[in-house]
Amino acid sequence: MENQVKIMVVDDELGICKNVEKILVKNNYSVVHTQSAAKALEMMKNEPFSLLISDIVMPEMNGLELLKQVAKEIPDTKTIMMTGYASTDTAVKAIRLGALDYIPKPFTPDELRTTVSKALLGGLEKVSLSDEQREAIEIMDIDIDLTKGVTTGLQDQDSEIIIDEPLQTLELHCSVGDMVCDVMGKLGATCKTGLKKKYCPKIKAMEKKKAKASYFNPKTMIGIDQPFDYNEVMAITGPEYLHNMNRDGFAFLPYEELKKVNTHKKTTKQDKIFASDEKRLTKNILVVEDEVSVNNNIRKILSKNNFQIDQAMTKDQAIEKIHKQTYSLVLLDLRMPGVTGLELLQNICKIQPSAKVIIITGYASIGTAIESAKIGAVNYLSKPFTPDELRDVAEQTFAIAV
Repeated sequence: MENQVKIMVVDDELGICKNVEKILVKNNYSVVHTQSAAKALEMMKNEPFSLLISDIVMPEMNGLELLKQVAKEIPDTKTIMMTGYASTDTAVKAIRLGALDYIPKPFTPDELRTTVSKALLGGLEKVSLSDEQREAIEIMDIDIDLTKGVTTGLQDQDSEIIIDEPLQTLELHCSVGDMVCDVMGKLGATCKTGLKKKYCPKIKAMEKKKAKASYFNPKTMIGIDQPFDYNEVMAITGPEYLHNMNRDGFAFLPYEELKKVNTHKKTTKQDKIFASDEKRLTKNILVVEDEVSVNNNIRKILSKNNFQIDQAMTKDQAIEKIHKQTYSLVLLDLRMPGVTGLELLQNICKIQPSAKVIIITGYASIGTAIESAKIGAVNYLSKPFTPDELRDVAEQTFAIAV
C-alpha cells in the first residue's frame, strides 16, 4: 500500500516479534522483524525504515549497542526501546543515546500504538548529544535486576499474554553462580557481569539486601552519618582506631572495643590512606538536597576525592548559586519542599546548560528517569546508595563533562 510507514522490530524472542507485528499492522504499518540486532542494523543500512522498536537484553549485540550504532550510522531513524528488565540506568542511557521512549514489558497494545503514533508524528523529542558524548556512554555491562523473575511479554487485548516458554533448568545452570538462572534462558549464556567480574550479580544483590536489613547499630558503632571526618577521628583516637574502620566510615567492632586499640602512635605515611590524592584536579560540584544529614554526607564522601563541594538546602539557594557560580556537576534531589515535579532540573539546565546533572532520589521510577534524561540529566542514582556508588557515578559523569 502506498506511503505505508515501515517499522523494524528487533527482539530475540520470536513470540514478542510476532505479537508486536500483529498489533501494529492493524494500524496499517508495514512491519519487518528479526531476532538479531546485527541483522537489523544491516537491513536498515540497505533500506529506509521510519521507526526502530528494539528489545534491550539480547545475545551478541544488545539493544543499547544497536541504538548507539543506529544513532551514529542512520541518525534519521526514530527509535523506541522496550525491555522486560527495566531499570533507571538503562532508561537514562537509552534516552541519552537517542531513543524517543522506553517501554517496560509487559505493555498493552494501546500503550504500544500510542507511543508509536507519538514517535512518528513528532510528539516525542530526541536528546541531542555530540558523537563524543554518545561514545562516552558505557553500555557493555547492562544492569539487570536479577532479583525479579522473568516476566518478559506484552499484554494483547486481542490475544493471551505472551510469556517465555518453560525454562529447561538443566540447560540454564550457571557455573559462576552455581545455580539455575533465568537469565541463561534469555541470553543463552552467563551474563556479561558474571563472565567479566567472576561473580553472580543475582547473589550479590540478595547479599546487599540482607546486609541492609541488618545494618550497623548507631548506639554502638560509628557510621558516615556522624558529624566528624577521618582526621578528627584520628586526632582523638589515633591511627589504629581509624584502621578498624572501613573505607566508607563504618566500624564493625563495638565502640568500647574500638577505644581499646587507641595507642596514639605517631601517624605514618600508611596512616594517611584516606587522604585525597593531591595530584587530582579539583572539580566543582553543587549538592542540592534538603536533608542536611544527607547533604553533609555527600560532601564528606566526595571531598575525600578532592572534589570542591558547594551545598544548597532549598530551591532558592540552588538557583542563587547556579546564577553566581559555574559548576561541572550538580547532584540534585528529586523531591524538595516548594519544588513541583522536575521544575528545578529544568531551571538548572536552562541557567547553566553545560553543568552535568545527576538525579539522586529515594523515589526512583522509570518514568522520572526517562523524563529527567529528556530534560538534560546525565545520570540517575537511587537512594540508598553507598559511598563507592556515589564516587563511581561522579567519576563517570566527569568523564563526559566538557
